[in-house]
Amino acid sequence: MDLKKPLTFDEQLDKLVARGMVISDREEAKDILKKVNYYRFTGYALQFRKDPSGSDYIEGTTFETVYHLYKVDEILRDIFRRYIEKAEIYYRTQIAYGFSIAKCTDVPYDQHYDENNFYNKKGYKEVMENFDREQNYYKDSLIVKHHKTKYSSKMPLWVIVELMSFSNMSKLYSSMYYSEKDAIAGMVGVGKDTLENHLHCLSVLRNKCAHAARMYNTDFNPPAKFTTSFLRKHPEIKNNSLFAYTLVLLKRLPDEESKKSLVQTVEMVIDEYRSDIDLELIGFPGNYLEIMKNNL
Repeated sequence: MDLKKPLTFDEQLDKLVARGMVISDREEAKDILKKVNYYRFTGYALQFRKDPSGSDYIEGTTFETVYHLYKVDEILRDIFRRYIEKAEIYYRTQIAYGFSIAKCTDVPYDQHYDENNFYNKKGYKEVMENFDREQNYYKDSLIVKHHKTKYSSKMPLWVIVELMSFSNMSKLYSSMYYSEKDAIAGMVGVGKDTLENHLHCLSVLRNKCAHAARMYNTDFNPPAKFTTSFLRKHPEIKNNSLFAYTLVLLKRLPDEESKKSLVQTVEMVIDEYRSDIDLELIGFPGNYLEIMKNNL
């Protein structure tokens, strides 16, 4: 089958109009498509299709509304990036400290390089192979050069986690023995299985934010893990939704000030675009604000 023919910006607009989208200001719409790929833009119009398998839009669907949904996604990604960074730095610290204090106790203090100190040896090997590639990105770093010269390229774990991707760090935690997992999870007041899941969720959310992936009207994987009592109290929460991942971020922030700030910022964005957002498509229940405030 042949690929689709490339369309000029004007032809892209004509295609949207032919499918039923209302465009009140054609020049402004064209300027937007020059900045936002047509394919990306139409992802935010999926909810407005008459038939999920079709291409025609529900009568009255406007270009402006779809663009507002794109803007909401863009703003939320920027917000989440800032707060994920706080959680990321915090958990890099906890994981490096918890494992090092437990395992790196004998000279030459390089037990994190020994696969026998990890339960999931296959997972650990994959982490270290990934890190070797990641480390190469920083080959001109003074940190890398220093350890290459003085320590034959070996580094303490607290240095490694500063160079390792968040996704790889999440996998490192997942590869540890229960004893180290429990110790680290205990330091942050949560169970090891929940922490493992939350680190995975945060790495997924981080990657979506970093790569400008659509979060609106999207299912998230893995499903976020919460306590049975919490889910029983809040059956309205879908654990594969953006709201569930927002709660994970909220729960994993290291201080109350950051948590309050996240709640206020999310509330502000949703209030500003409330007339355009379908809260159900991002998993935000009507009482989302109450749930977030109760989890500070």
